[in-house]
Amino acid sequence: MENGYQIRDFKGTTLFEAHLERFKLFSWRPRPPTLVSKEQQRKIRRNLRDYSREFDAEDEAEAAGASQELLQLRRRLLEEWYTWRKGVEAALASEKMIEKVEDGVAEEVIEEWVEEVVEEKEEVVTE
Repeated sequence: MENGYQIRDFKGTTLFEAHLERFKLFSWRPRPPTLVSKEQQRKIRRNLRDYSREFDAEDEAEAAGASQELLQLRRRLLEEWYTWRKGVEAALASEKMIEKVEDGVAEEVIEEWVEEVVEEKEEVVTE
């Protein structure tokens, strides 16, 4: 690559090209003129700490509001879950009561666990 620079438009088309010896670095970016006057810039620099405090307070308030909204959403979803669960438990309990009344006898559930050894193998491990 040769030393030099190229000027291109926004599409990447080369508008101007110059080759210069001992040319190492060229850095430029067009900047529009500022809309703030010199006096306003000085005032902003003097009061920068005050502005910073105000913006930090606004950021904290916004973050707290977002976390409060998230907490409220989670609480609402949890309440919906508990309501659904209570409804299902009530439906199951009413089904069991209907079964007991139809049979006329108290229902007793007996569970028995049986373990059965299907196959047993012994291996000798030598080291």
